[in-house]
Parts: sequence; structure tokens; C-alpha cells
Amino acid sequence: MPAAGPEPSEPGRAAGGAATGPGSALATLSRGTSFFGNGRVVADDGARAGGVETALRAKVIGNGLRELDRFLNLLIDEVADLVVGPGPDAARFRAQRNTANKLRRVRAAMALPSPDHDRLLAIARSRDCLFHCAGIVRRGDDRTAARLTVGWPEDGPPRAYAVGERIVVGAADLNGVCRFYDRVAADLLAACDRHLGR
Repeated sequence: MPAAGPEPSEPGRAAGGAATGPGSALATLSRGTSFFGNGRVVADDGARAGGVETALRAKVIGNGLRELDRFLNLLIDEVADLVVGPGPDAARFRAQRNTANKLRRVRAAMALPSPDHDRLLAIARSRDCLFHCAGIVRRGDDRTAARLTVGWPEDGPPRAYAVGERIVVGAADLNGVCRFYDRVAADLLAACDRHLGR
């Protein structure tokens, strides 16, 4: 008798019976924002002595931002499954790693604008700088720009750092980013419910 393979999955349930779907993806993102936004990752307000003081600290913050982005990316996949449904492009859509572009695409499928696109791109560039360059700006917003725009603070215009400067990240900045991710997720789920007539 052949060995039993994994159980077939059904919508809202992965092989083996684990819950999936937007609710599960939202819970994962919420746990991430709650943990990362609690201020423990950044002990000070980011204003003293350069904020991101070591390469390790910058890498930890960059990695945390990468995790939040990935959690939002997975939530978008779950919403897309409901809005667009399975099809030949579903696997290609799920493989897309650029969260800002993926969110814009799923919102467009619901005939909605994507007002968070630029901020998500700025957070992604900042995250990469923190993780790969110890927070020292090596290039601007594009190949010709002399400044890198970060996705914080939450209120007011985002900060920008010149090439060669070190990005300053404080606890309030991370908390604001986490609230932003929570808001984007809540808005996306509400839009999905409206789109599906729930």
C-alpha cells in the first residue's frame, strides 16, 4: 500500500488541518506588529547618538521590518484568493515579493486606489538599507537621487537622509510603522468584505 501523502487542503484550511485565510494571516500580522511595536527593539527614542548605533541593531530592525512586510504580503495573498479566485495567474501573484505592487494590484481588482503605495516602497528601501548597509544610506530613492526617504514618522512628511548618513530609527518610529501596517491590513479586509457584499 502506498504511503499516505498530505491531506488535501480546502479553502481556509491547509494540509494537515491548520487554519488559513485572511483571519489567520491577520492574526499573524497583528502578533508581529504587537511584538515589534512594543519599543523593546529600540531602547531609546532614536534621537541620541545616531539612533541606529550598531550594525547588529540595524540588522535586527531591518529584519523586523522585513517580517512585517512578509506578513502583510501573505494577508494580501489570502484576500486575492477571495477577490480574484484561483486561476493560472494565482501562483505567479503569490510569488510576487514586492508588497506595495501586490497591494496595488489586489486593490485595483476591487476598483480601489492604493494610497499607501509610496510609503510601503519607502519602508522597503529603508528596511533594505538597515539590513544590508547597517543603516548607512548608500543610494537614494532611485539611482539618481541623493536622498533616501524613509517611511516614518507617522505624522507629517517622511524623513529623508542623504547618501552617507545613518538612518535614525526610534521606538516611536517603529510603533508608527506597526500602526500603519495594522491600518493597511484592516482597510484591506474591510474593502474585501465590501467587495464580496458581506
